Amino acid sequence: MTLFKKIAIDFGKAVTAGVVISFGATVFLSNPNRMFTSILFSLGLCVVCGFGLNLFTGKIGDLITARTWYYPLFVVICWVGNLCGMWLSALVLQTTRIRETIQTEAQNLVNIKSGDSLLSLFVLGIYCGILMYIAVALYRKGEERYPVNLMGYIGVFLCVAVFIHCGFEHSIADMFYYMVTNSMGIGRSWLVLLTVSAGNAVGSMIFRLMDYYLLEHPKLKLLK
Repeated sequence: MTLFKKIAIDFGKAVTAGVVISFGATVFLSNPNRMFTSILFSLGLCVVCGFGLNLFTGKIGDLITARTWYYPLFVVICWVGNLCGMWLSALVLQTTRIRETIQTEAQNLVNIKSGDSLLSLFVLGIYCGILMYIAVALYRKGEERYPVNLMGYIGVFLCVAVFIHCGFEHSIADMFYYMVTNSMGIGRSWLVLLTVSAGNAVGSMIFRLMDYYLLEHPKLKLLK
């Protein structure tokens, strides 16, 4: 496979992941019942994991242990592709009757995020990154070890529910909120997204290191 073809395929999977996550974000904006929406939001990550799509928050953790030159480029492709997928979905939904409903709630969220400190956004992004790594790692481990990946799906549902109820920051979902309100490029929108993305990356990579050196490292396995 040529490099150009690989980039095109990875980008396509990232765009698709962005569109899929927008389903969960739309549910979140459409219903005030957070218990209900947190469960439905997790459908997006379940689809991403099940179909092998490229979601930035699900892939960035592996950057810290990756041994190929392509992986840093890959996570950038994921981020840009997710952004494009969110933009496409937001653009289409703005032509529908639910436009005003989701815009009103999204604007409330955008106001909170834009008024928050960068340190707060970064820390909340770290915690979300931790949960996203745990969710994806549980899905992978469940898929490898069990005929029916019940552990993986439960892990995804619980991790997504926790990050939503706690108010942790998910960079890809935040893209959708800014785009639905036509706030991209206005004020601190890009700074907020980059800060949250950095937090997601740090949180995910911290737990990837713990997972790798405490559970997967071959030398440590010999000590068990």
